[in-house]
Order: sequence, then structure tokens, then C-alpha cells
Amino acid sequence: MKKTTLVTLVTMSAALTTFLATNTIANAAEVGSVDSQSQVQFTPQDSSTTNPPVNPLDPTQPLDPGTTNPGTTGPLSIDYVSDFDFGIQEISGETKTYNAKLDSVKVDGEDVDVPNNVQVSDNRGNNSGWHLTVAENGQLQDGTNRSLTGAQIAITKGTASTKPGTGIDAPTTASAITLNPDGTSAMVMNADADQGMGQWVDSFGANTTEAADAVQLTVPGSSEKYADTAYTTTLTWTLSDTPE
Repeated sequence: MKKTTLVTLVTMSAALTTFLATNTIANAAEVGSVDSQSQVQFTPQDSSTTNPPVNPLDPTQPLDPGTTNPGTTGPLSIDYVSDFDFGIQEISGETKTYNAKLDSVKVDGEDVDVPNNVQVSDNRGNNSGWHLTVAENGQLQDGTNRSLTGAQIAITKGTASTKPGTGIDAPTTASAITLNPDGTSAMVMNADADQGMGQWVDSFGANTTEAADAVQLTVPGSSEKYADTAYTTTLTWTLSDTPE
């Protein structure tokens, strides 16, 4: 008999608990509410900051520190520019076109061949756009200032890329640039308002196959060529803070 009574009390206790919980929930009423605030504010990147250049074939991979020529600093910057190397060529009396070698960069300690490229970052926070040009500072010359008369550098297949998932409109890239030794500037990239924020790579050729002939030097057959000397010139890449 005691055993039967104990089971009954336990059963009644469980039922009472369920009833009270259900009744409490059913009778709950809102007695008030209050709003809280969430906030974030942005400031332009510091003027002394340098943006690390990236692998143009995979912009999520930074290049190894200290393995490239330094770029400019600040919230609007040129992060990297390839040098163009047209190799060692046999003298010819015919007009010849030579392809620039692919750029060789270091990623995680490994040498990687990538398209020649230029990289720009815009972290100003005003979304006003920018403009990048290039100019050739005189004809290619040897060590005694003898010019490679009529030689012409051409840059083609400009392709803009950035880290995946940014959702930012890309700048316009020039599909073909022919440099003039007189120093005339040519447009390389142009970002209108609300374009080109973050870091952008302009690869000359979207991959190594396309890049193989994307940067070329054409030398007329009539141009005097002297052996055992390198002909060089410099290119100036200029970044402006407004689009054109």
C-alpha cells in the first residue's frame, strides 16, 4: 500500500509542475523595451603605411616581405610595378619584336613566374576615384648614350583583379599602350567615383600564357645596335587622386 501511495504522489507532483510552467508561459506579458546602439567609424589609412604587394595570379597571397622594390606609402598608393626585361638578343638587320620575360616573385619562399603587373591601393575612404599613367623617360640608350633609334615598347592585355568577395567595381584598364620616348603619359588604369577601392592588380595578361607576349619591344632593322652593352630606359608610373 505504501508503494502505491508513493507512485501516486510522484505522478501528481509531475503533473502540477507541468501545469504551473504552462500557465506561467501562457500568462507572460511584455512590460517594456529599450533600444541599444551599435556603432563603427572609419579613418583613412595612415600616410606612412605601406600596402604589401600580392601575387597577381592569386591576390589573396602576399609576396614575401623584402623581395620587391618598395612602393609608395599612404592611403592611395602604388604598391608594386614590374621591371621589363627583354633579355639578350642577337643583332639583326631586320625589324624584330621581343617579348618581356615573365616577372619572377617570391611567395612563401618559392620563386613564382607571374604576369608583369602594376598594383594600386585606395584606402582613403572618400570613394572619389583615381588615375594611373605611365611615361617613358627617353629612348633606350647604352652606357655611352647611343640610342636604340625607333625602338618602341608596347603593353597590352591589361586585366584588373582583386581579392575575391570584395563586391567593389573594378577600375578601367587600358587594353593596349604604346609608349612614346618623348615622355607623353598614357593611361594605365582609371577608377571613376565608387570604383577601385581596396587593392587592385593590373596584370598584363590574365595568366602566364596570355602574359608571354603582353609586353613587347619592337626594334627597327635600321636601328644601330652595338654588341656587349645593355640599352636601358626608365618608366614613370604616376598615380593621381582623381579620375579622368
